[in-house]
Amino acid sequence: MRILDRHVLTETALAGGMATGAFLFVMVAGNFLQQVAGAIATGRVDGAQGLELVILLFPGVTPYALPMGMLAGVLMAFGRMGAQHEITAMKASGRGLVRIARPALLLAAALAVFSAWLNLEVAPAANDRYHRILSGSARDNPAAIVTPGQINRRIPGVILRAAAREGDVLRDFWLWRVDANGRLTQSIHAQEARLTATESADGKAVLRVTLTEARMESRAPSEANRNAPAAFAMAKATTFEFPAGAVFQDGAVTRKLRWLTLGELLEAIEHGWQVTPTTPPEEVARSRMQASTQLMSHLASAFSIFTLSLLAVPLAVRVGRSETFVNAVVALLVALSYYLLSEMAKAVKDPAFRPDLLVWLPNLVVLALAVVLLRRASRH
Repeated sequence: MRILDRHVLTETALAGGMATGAFLFVMVAGNFLQQVAGAIATGRVDGAQGLELVILLFPGVTPYALPMGMLAGVLMAFGRMGAQHEITAMKASGRGLVRIARPALLLAAALAVFSAWLNLEVAPAANDRYHRILSGSARDNPAAIVTPGQINRRIPGVILRAAAREGDVLRDFWLWRVDANGRLTQSIHAQEARLTATESADGKAVLRVTLTEARMESRAPSEANRNAPAAFAMAKATTFEFPAGAVFQDGAVTRKLRWLTLGELLEAIEHGWQVTPTTPPEEVARSRMQASTQLMSHLASAFSIFTLSLLAVPLAVRVGRSETFVNAVVALLVALSYYLLSEMAKAVKDPAFRPDLLVWLPNLVVLALAVVLLRRASRH
């Protein structure tokens, strides 16, 4: 018996691992081409940060790839065993179809727990870190507010430009000061510049610019002499400070509800999400329901690994094909139908319809269909 269990587990794990890996590659590659590659090309992130971004993508996409991967893996494994009459031989030894599939279902259950942990603990932290790097949060890395080769006007009265950025160092750096009418009053060029977020004595946010090998040119304030250079200065190293509260506020990343950890979601369910003491009671109730729905959505998504795997067992026996392409097409059709039902359930926002319970409806439909098909398949 143990030999057969190991055989079923090995077949399912290998097929499921390959299918999950394929889905992961597609998802990560899509996000990389859409966001990370552009950030690297424009200099918003360097190579090391780009690699970190790719790594941070995996916790977020794995919970989406696992249900499809296990669905396709079970279909391929049991389809091959059915086509080669291994399922028939196991049934002849006195095993029922559910007993034959038990190793695969236990694997799916373990992966469901793992996926729930990813959804509720690892993925929120990874998503938060990913978007902070990608957005170039000014407080985390002030130099990221300057995109190489582009003009930056986020500081009132100051224009910044750099030819290149390496980590927190800006190369071939230009700084122009302009008056309220947009007329140039000072231009500064430096070989290198470092931007640091700090605070003034009164606690206000300040951007400190430290320049190396700087050349400064100031223009006369009077209208008559504005076109003639007023003064030149050279400095091996010099520092300027600018009030930049708006820059740091714009660069901050606003956390989304789906990025909250389990503890944060439970707190939001109890007290409400992004509410204040003056928030109307109906809005507080709505925000609490949103947090509850998000928690249930994470758990339902993880549980779908088990329900889809359970459905795949009778489907594979019924199709009885060993061809990978056929099983992959069946898996995609089932997965698309499941995700369509899930999106329809998530579209319901009114607390009166209990959206936190509706998100479980696709799993219940899949589970009921799996039980019916298993009973039919067990008769033969």
